[in-house]
Amino acid sequence: MALFLSKFTNKIDKKGRVSVPARFRSALAEKGFSSVVLFPTINGDAINACGMDVMEELLQRMGGFDPYSEEQDSDAEVLMAESVELPIDGDGRIVIPLDMLADAGISGSCVFAGRGDSFRIWQPEAYEANAARAKEKARAKRAARAAEKERVND
Repeated sequence: MALFLSKFTNKIDKKGRVSVPARFRSALAEKGFSSVVLFPTINGDAINACGMDVMEELLQRMGGFDPYSEEQDSDAEVLMAESVELPIDGDGRIVIPLDMLADAGISGSCVFAGRGDSFRIWQPEAYEANAARAKEKARAKRAARAAEKERVND
């Protein structure tokens, strides 16, 4: 199974061109893709990225095509309408739409951060802040589980 692992920092030019990390290109290629799908995070603080397989899975989770579902309508508007499929050129680069970069506060350089079946593209300082929050949440979960285990064993 091809997974998106690790993190990489790359430069972005003024036109939005950026090199997708070789490891991530390889994961996409293993899945049979020569493109990547991008869409904004719900908070607008980063850009989600994945192969078309993940997009198809997301559509399935939303209930597929149901023209009478209000919930599916809002999910589709947020996710599918704001998504773009970008080809990866012969040099391993994509051109991220400038409005998408601006909305996520990304310019100059970005962090590609693996998430297993997908990855995110972050402004470097925003990535570091998010990673620190995530680590703190993980520590708090671990402490809560240990406390619960101790309570059950008493």
